[in-house]
Amino acid sequence: MSTAATQAKGASQAYPLFYKKPEVLRADKHKNLSLNPEVSYEFARGANSLPINAAEMPRAVRHYPIVFTDTTNPFPVAVVGLRGGDNLFVEKDGKWAKGVYSPAYVRRYPFVFMRNPNAKTLTLCIDRESSRVADNRDNPFFVDGKRTDVTNNALKFCEAFEQEYRKTEEIAKLLVEMQLLTSNRGTFTLESGEKVSLTGFKLVDEKKFNDLPNAEFLKLREEGALPVIYCQLISMHSWQNLIAREALKIAAPKKK
Repeated sequence: MSTAATQAKGASQAYPLFYKKPEVLRADKHKNLSLNPEVSYEFARGANSLPINAAEMPRAVRHYPIVFTDTTNPFPVAVVGLRGGDNLFVEKDGKWAKGVYSPAYVRRYPFVFMRNPNAKTLTLCIDRESSRVADNRDNPFFVDGKRTDVTNNALKFCEAFEQEYRKTEEIAKLLVEMQLLTSNRGTFTLESGEKVSLTGFKLVDEKKFNDLPNAEFLKLREEGALPVIYCQLISMHSWQNLIAREALKIAAPKKK
């Protein structure tokens, strides 16, 4: 038995999920560092769920079940594995599965916005322990003390991500206020006959949603919550995708 969204809960601890040594990106401190252009998702291999923003759901729904964390402040996550510590979409070479949408949360790495405890501003940081942070000047973060396109593009991406993340938080809060989320669990039978159980997640209560008074339904529409609800409900068909990928993984020949 494993818990869906276990890793996503870790994002509420000292550092966000995956980040081991985030540092404020500064010209004086990181002038001799570069971004390794070779993208690897090896860092995400041990995650069985990933935070996902509302704006991503229409693209993600075809590939992943989308659930909400069973936490004080639920947040939507894409389930990427049926077992704890196992991401079925990171290939052996560290690439994301071909033809499958990769969530913005992993595409953002090794960059991240972090908030100064004594200020309301967000600062662009980088995980100094990431394999993509290179000790050379091939693809530098700064030139002559100024940000390069590498850093500027990362800044824009993180700004857009943060905006969508906050919007998604508000939608999740609204679903909680309207008591539309309910704790759930799932048991799946693999092709081998093995049964796998997942707990620790919430789903939209479809009956409560369908029974809402018109005024409350309109409020959900006005707040942009309807796409989130529909995507979450539709995504339940994607559990079979995980079962199929798990079967392929088990059937794959082992390295000698």
